[in-house]
Amino acid sequence: MQRSFMTLILIVIIALLSNSGCGGNNVTLPVTDTNSINSPSGLINPTPTPALSVKPVQGYIYANNITTEDGEIIPNISVIDVPAYQSDESGNEPFITQVSNSLQKDYPGDWVKPEIQELYAQLNKTLSECKPLPQYNAQASVYSVYQDSSHETPIPVNSDGHFDNTVLTGAEDSTVKLEVALGEDNYAEVETIVSSDSINSSDATNAELKSCPEKIFAFPGEIVIFKVYTEPGINLKSAGLKFSLKNNPSIGCITQPLYLCIFGAHKYQVAYGCLYVKNGLNTPVDTTITATTNSGLTLNIFIEVIKKTSSLSGTVYTGGMPMVKGFVRSLGPKACCKIDENGTYSLPKVFRGHGRSVVATWWTSENGQKVRHREEKVIDFFNQNVTGFNFGVPPTPTPTFTPSATPTPHEPFDPFYHEIVGNVTVQFEQWRTELGSEQAIEKTVNWLNEGVPTLPHPEYIKKAKIDNKDKTIIWIYFVDGWYVSICTQPSYPVLLEDNTPLPVPKSSLYDLEKQNNNKLFNKSSHSSITSSNIIAPPSSNILILAPYLWQMQLAGAADPNGIFPHTVYGELADDLQSKGYMVKRVMTKESDINTKQTFPAYSPQQNGIVEWMELKDTTSSVTPYDFEDMGNYGVIYIFTHGTEEWIYCGPIYLNDYNKWSWIKKHMNLDRYNPDKPLDLTWDITYSKFTVADYTPTLLLGPGFLNNIDFNNAIVYLNACTSYNLDIGSAFLRTCSAFLGYDRITNAVWSDTVSYFFFRYMMYGYDMDPPNDPPKTIIIGDKVTYQDIKVYPFLTSQTPPMSIKDSYTTLKKLGFYQDKNTYLDPNHYLPNPDPTTFNGSTLQIEQNDENKDIYLPAPVTIIIDKD
Repeated sequence: MQRSFMTLILIVIIALLSNSGCGGNNVTLPVTDTNSINSPSGLINPTPTPALSVKPVQGYIYANNITTEDGEIIPNISVIDVPAYQSDESGNEPFITQVSNSLQKDYPGDWVKPEIQELYAQLNKTLSECKPLPQYNAQASVYSVYQDSSHETPIPVNSDGHFDNTVLTGAEDSTVKLEVALGEDNYAEVETIVSSDSINSSDATNAELKSCPEKIFAFPGEIVIFKVYTEPGINLKSAGLKFSLKNNPSIGCITQPLYLCIFGAHKYQVAYGCLYVKNGLNTPVDTTITATTNSGLTLNIFIEVIKKTSSLSGTVYTGGMPMVKGFVRSLGPKACCKIDENGTYSLPKVFRGHGRSVVATWWTSENGQKVRHREEKVIDFFNQNVTGFNFGVPPTPTPTFTPSATPTPHEPFDPFYHEIVGNVTVQFEQWRTELGSEQAIEKTVNWLNEGVPTLPHPEYIKKAKIDNKDKTIIWIYFVDGWYVSICTQPSYPVLLEDNTPLPVPKSSLYDLEKQNNNKLFNKSSHSSITSSNIIAPPSSNILILAPYLWQMQLAGAADPNGIFPHTVYGELADDLQSKGYMVKRVMTKESDINTKQTFPAYSPQQNGIVEWMELKDTTSSVTPYDFEDMGNYGVIYIFTHGTEEWIYCGPIYLNDYNKWSWIKKHMNLDRYNPDKPLDLTWDITYSKFTVADYTPTLLLGPGFLNNIDFNNAIVYLNACTSYNLDIGSAFLRTCSAFLGYDRITNAVWSDTVSYFFFRYMMYGYDMDPPNDPPKTIIIGDKVTYQDIKVYPFLTSQTPPMSIKDSYTTLKKLGFYQDKNTYLDPNHYLPNPDPTTFNGSTLQIEQNDENKDIYLPAPVTIIIDKD
């Protein structure tokens, strides 16, 4: 007998996994409730049921036992499209055979690799131990998670494990969730996808890559089977689908996409992959499977390897209705239990990790009928024993009137806030040392939400949360309505090793220029320049903003005497000014900073204090008014810190009255709201500018920049990740050319690159012997850089360059890219396996690529018509 197959599912062999964390005290962790409860407590079912629809599903459902490295035995349920290990009457080759054939035929180079052979051997062992669900447990039954298993008919499953039926599924669900009852108090959940034979071309522009499962949890030594598909369906093989392990490929190995043959035809709309997780991993560890196509479709599948457990307990409230029965389940060796007659439950062993789902299902007796309730909550990061994790609607206590005073908001520059934030950052840095950054952030937010009973909750803080996009940022909400963020990642990159290649070659840049002279511009390269395609900004005024020169000087990376040779803001600005340009420089140097206050009081043993600095000369502070005035300048050079979404306007100093006046003016007008993130305008954060300390800082975003007309100026934003869609687009609306960096940037390197970029624009490419001997620059006590041999200006012999020519020269010299490797500041020590990234690259964008843009007069442009 032949069964008709439509594309189905591969559910991960319930890949369980453990993430280490610190055990110990019982706490209540922050959770995401997947069914938001907005109903009054009088309603029977506090968990809204999503819109449901009936969808077809089919496949083979198998079960086996997995034994962890700690000796725990876990029931494992999986669903695949074809028989797992042996052929049956359907005539389809089993999954294990198809995997072997596909690897040998489609990827012969991979097949002979030892790691793929090891993967296949483990896959063969796992599938040989799988049994059809009815053979594994004769009493097992399968339902949609939205069915009432107490009286509805289960999905029929044949003795060989095959099923073909329709099920209820949520209209917004990307997968079909099935609940498997293995006994009265033993339940599991598996995912599949809707059966479909529809397929479009391989280059469908509206297709979206998806995976089943959406996230992978696995043990060391386990094989995980996953599936990738698109909606709408496309031919993934023709689309060139590829798999790769990102971030931490050392956890194991992965196959390339495999396509099953069902009833003689390959189903190219669904690709399968197998991941083998190595034994003996020191968990926690995570990585990402990246799926990509030739047309640019991309999907990242999160993988987490876990094995440690903690307990979870609480109460299921019924709103006063009699409890008939119920159970609570999660992921773990002892993670399913009955709810007792008092509504309490206890799960002794739940795997620690991110996004830990906990599901409560219970029935109450109401008017002679049994009413089913189901509620799912997700613990963002489960890493220790938890009590009081409750479901349902708790009884409403009898209200008592307690008069309370309305908090009076403080001025935003009141040290009241610095004191509170300083106590938080000091505690955070202590936890960071003990737990690492990620767990320290989770625990700090938990503490500020009154979730750490062993530590007093800070007074005047209402709540806290982790930023929706940047998981290194903590938001603090005060009881008086004020809110601030703490940016926990450092504002500087750290070289991976002391012996990392230097950003500037040991041989001088000019020696390299001489070697490449024949490949660079000569007179003939300028022969195409005509008056019709030469343009310059309408204004010859130049604006230079550098709010963090003091930090460069403190680090030993900038001239301590304030002369700043071989820089845009020093040497070049002086020379331009001497030639008649109007140059406005607002720069905060080390000599401009007078004293500082610390919160809490400073001691050498405390990391994380808040520093509030004072200026000797307040005119040296870069303010938003300076940014708002950018439309009056033809060349704008900004040397500051930055992120993908913000430009740093600089610290908020104790006596920074111009900056404070701007903040007070705009505080209730257009400040960024993290709970309504519609427009990134401006905000206040506490930034980590040194290893130990945080500083109150003003941020400016694209929403602020969009209100400025740059009047065809040349804009060079020397800041981390400045060349991105949001920031770059805000400048490019009205500037003629924009230059920035594509990732986190080494300021010593970027400072030097910007100097040569503008030097070439001003004086062309010069070739005389060196004038200054090399010198050593030291940042902190770790990194040593070799400085550059710099030549005198030769204005009479070399013509000025356009923006494109200057940039092309840097590219040909190979100096437009920082070739160092750095630690990812989101994962710095103590992380035993930190993520790294390559140095940044200078990027350029012109509004009109056909134009040759030069500096505005009085620089003379030489046109060679030969």
